Amino acid sequence: MAHELYIKDGKASIAFVGEKCWHGLGQELSDGASIETWKTESGMDWEIKESPVIYNTPAGQQVYSDQKVLFRGDTNEQLSIVGDGYKVVQPGEVLEFFRELVSLHEMKLSTAGVLFGGRRFWALADTGRAAEVLKNDHIKGNLLLTTSCDGTMATSAMMIATRVVCANTLRLALNEKSTNSARITHRVDFDPYKLKQEMGLIDQAWDKFISNVTDLSKAKINENDSYQFVYDLIKKPNLSADDQPYTVARDVNNIMNRVKNGMGQDQAGGTLWGLLNGVTEFCDHETRTRAADKALWNTWFGGTAELKTKAFEKVLEMV
Repeated sequence: MAHELYIKDGKASIAFVGEKCWHGLGQELSDGASIETWKTESGMDWEIKESPVIYNTPAGQQVYSDQKVLFRGDTNEQLSIVGDGYKVVQPGEVLEFFRELVSLHEMKLSTAGVLFGGRRFWALADTGRAAEVLKNDHIKGNLLLTTSCDGTMATSAMMIATRVVCANTLRLALNEKSTNSARITHRVDFDPYKLKQEMGLIDQAWDKFISNVTDLSKAKINENDSYQFVYDLIKKPNLSADDQPYTVARDVNNIMNRVKNGMGQDQAGGTLWGLLNGVTEFCDHETRTRAADKALWNTWFGGTAELKTKAFEKVLEMV
């Protein structure tokens, strides 16, 4: 069975092939393992069940027909209460989404798992797309499929670029409107074919991304301008310089330490690409939450993911 990760405010199980996906967590699988093996080892071999919401009154039990309880079929643990029209995506369907992609398009499953006690689950595949921005500075492309059963997010597919040397991640825009993901809401039944159609520009998105980061790797920037960029990126815009919280100065210094280290040791040092990686490295590895599930989730979604996207957009404006 998958290795269970007991963390501060939840429970997660993760399976992976090759390098561990996050801070050494997870259950390693052999390369080429079947989808059925992935379901078991990643902790996704269970189904979401549902039940009407029942409440007690002096006249006896009543059914609240507009809501339903979702719970784990293996442990009977409650997952969430959602509207009656909520369409569930089963954990196994996330992995099944990749079956055809793996067999026909030479992708390889690399990581899968559940977070927050089963309320969210995902799978990550190596698309086979890779590039060398600078000598020994490699980037590879992954396809991430995520969903939830607690009403917090739609089923989403997105491209994730990973810088191999430091495992920094960055979301790719899938179209000219900078949309980061193809989505299917839980108001309709999950249709994997529709989602794959919406991802039709994945090759163009990858080529555009590599073109952009190549431009960034050639654009020079000095330390003073780098500092100003980082400060402007994370400052509180509604506060004056004197009223900024101490966390702003702390985070600016932490990011700049990474940027300056890159200037001395990294070929990308002194470039906009090096500056961007100082930000993404900080976001991905300078986590301040003890909950591993929250830290992993924030690399793809939430505030840290948004900060990385904002930094990427801003450095592109400077080229």
